[in-house]
Amino acid sequence: MKKIFENEGIEYLGVLAADDCKIINQGLFERQTPFAQSVILFLIPYFTKEVCDKNVSFYAISRDYHIFIREITEKIIEKLKSLYPDNSFVGMGDHSPIDEVNAAAKCGLGIIGDNRCLINEKYGSYVFIGEIFTDLILPSEAKEIKLCSHCGLCKRACPSQNECLSELTQRKGELNSTTKELMKNNNTAWGCDICQQVCPHNKRTEPTPIDFFYQDRIAVLTPDILDKMSDEELGKRAYGWRKRKTIERNIKVLYE
Repeated sequence: MKKIFENEGIEYLGVLAADDCKIINQGLFERQTPFAQSVILFLIPYFTKEVCDKNVSFYAISRDYHIFIREITEKIIEKLKSLYPDNSFVGMGDHSPIDEVNAAAKCGLGIIGDNRCLINEKYGSYVFIGEIFTDLILPSEAKEIKLCSHCGLCKRACPSQNECLSELTQRKGELNSTTKELMKNNNTAWGCDICQQVCPHNKRTEPTPIDFFYQDRIAVLTPDILDKMSDEELGKRAYGWRKRKTIERNIKVLYE
């Protein structure tokens, strides 16, 4: 089974019994994965370490990572079904019934930072977490969750202190003057990487080996680029899930 993941470029994976996972969306769990006995968790590093100006978060420079999660889980599940034709498998990532950070830390894929990011030993916090739920009963690798050293750099560097700037850029509706000022001062139209950039655990991270994150990159989103982007193209970007109106509003803040 591990070889299947390795052949798809996945270096870090772990297994938990479903009972070892913290359920945060019971309704989703019951609708999509009621059969689950085990959860296979794996990491998807996305940081390319290419030096560039940007006004969107590192994770949003390439095409939407959900596309990659969907593609890779489909590939892996197809191969798993060839080995276990009588068993069930469902792939998830980001939108999940379990606390992904807690589960990934519990099976040893990293430690949890004060910013609630999972921090991996090789790729730092620049990772997405994917998982495959299955009715296979696999040996659980549950262990004690480890936390970061609480150096406080992320908290001190946070530009908003009260609310996450990344979350603020993703809200619908009218932005208040404080949020607009934060976005201008930190040159962000979508997301924020400051707490990750100052984290000492991220100082020696390695670049992702996954080609997907080196392709179709837009580091600086301008009004002209956005105007020329079709709705279909926008839907393939991480900021597309909030639809055109939200990202247009944010771009206007930076370029007005």
